Amino acid sequence: MRGRIGLVLTLALLLVAGWWWQERPLRPSVTTRLLMGTLVEISTWGMPEALSMRAVALAFDEMTRVEERMSRMRPESELARINRGQRGQWQPISAELALVVDRGLAMGRLASGAFDIGLGSLSDLWGFSLEPPPTRPPPADRIAGWLAQRARQNDAGIERSGESEKKIRLDNAGVGLDLGGIAKGYAVERAVEMLRREGVQDALINAGGDMRILGSKGGKPWHVGLRDPRDPQGVAAILDLAGEVALSTSGDYERFFMADGIRHHHILDPKTGQSARAGLISVSVQAPDSMTADGLSTALFVLGEQAGLAMLRHFPGCEALLIREDGSHFQTTGFIGRWVKGP
Repeated sequence: MRGRIGLVLTLALLLVAGWWWQERPLRPSVTTRLLMGTLVEISTWGMPEALSMRAVALAFDEMTRVEERMSRMRPESELARINRGQRGQWQPISAELALVVDRGLAMGRLASGAFDIGLGSLSDLWGFSLEPPPTRPPPADRIAGWLAQRARQNDAGIERSGESEKKIRLDNAGVGLDLGGIAKGYAVERAVEMLRREGVQDALINAGGDMRILGSKGGKPWHVGLRDPRDPQGVAAILDLAGEVALSTSGDYERFFMADGIRHHHILDPKTGQSARAGLISVSVQAPDSMTADGLSTALFVLGEQAGLAMLRHFPGCEALLIREDGSHFQTTGFIGRWVKGP
C-alpha cells in the first residue's frame, strides 16, 4: 500500500512539473509601447505569461515615471521646472534627477564638451522634437547668437547640502537642460531593475537604439542586428549578446532632414551649434549599463574616430563600432559583433 501511495505522489509531482513546463513559453513574450519619443519593446523568456505580463507592465510604468520627471518637453516635469527657473539662483532638485545630471556633466568633462546636457535652447532652435519636424536649418544669426551667449558664462553649477538635499543652479540664459542623450539609458536601467524584482532572469529591452540584455534566450544569446545607416531595411552587423550588457547606437539617420543637399540631423555639436560632422554616420557602444552606453555613443559620434576612441579608453569594459561616412567601419577588439554589410 505504501508503495502505491508513493507511486501516486510521484505521478502527481510529474504532472505538476509538466504543467509548469507547459506554462513556460518556448518563445519570447514581446510587448511594445510608445515611450520617450520612440517605440520601446520588452521581450522576456521562460516565464509564465501572467508573471511576465505583470513584470513588463511594472517596467513600462517605471520608464513612464522617469520620462515624466526628466523630459524637458513635458511642462509639468521636474526638468522643465528647473529650465523655467531664474538664472543664477539655486533650485531644489531631486536626488534621482541630480544623479542623472551628475553623470551627464561627468561625461561632458571627459568628452571635452562634445557631450553637453545644456543644449535645450539650441535643440529648441532646431526643432527636431516638433511636429511637423523642421525642413530648414535655423537662421545663421540665431545660431551665432546662441554660441556667443554660451561663451560668456559658465553653463551650470551643482551644490550639495548633505546626503538628501540637493540643489542646482543654471547660470546662463543660453542653457536649458536636455537629458535626451543619457536619461533614456537611465530609464532602461530602471526598467531592468523592475524586471529583476519580479523574478525575470532573461529579457531584452529595445528602446529605439538603446538595447539592454538580461540573461539569455533559452540558454542561447539574444540575436540582434545593427541597422545599416543608409539602408532602413539593411543590416550592418550581427550581434549575439548574453549576460549583463547594454548597447546604444547614435546615428545621423534617426531624426534628420535634407536641405540643399546637406543632411541636418539631431546630434548637435556644442562647439558649432550645427549637426555634428566628424566623419561618422553611426556609433554603437557596448557597456555594462545603458546610461554609459547612451552617453558614450553620442559623445563618440560628436568627437569623431580618433578623439572618440581616446575617450573610450577612460571606460574599461566598453567597446565600440564606428561607421564612417564612406561606409567603412572600425570596431574595437572586444566589440561583440560580426560585420555583414560588406567591405
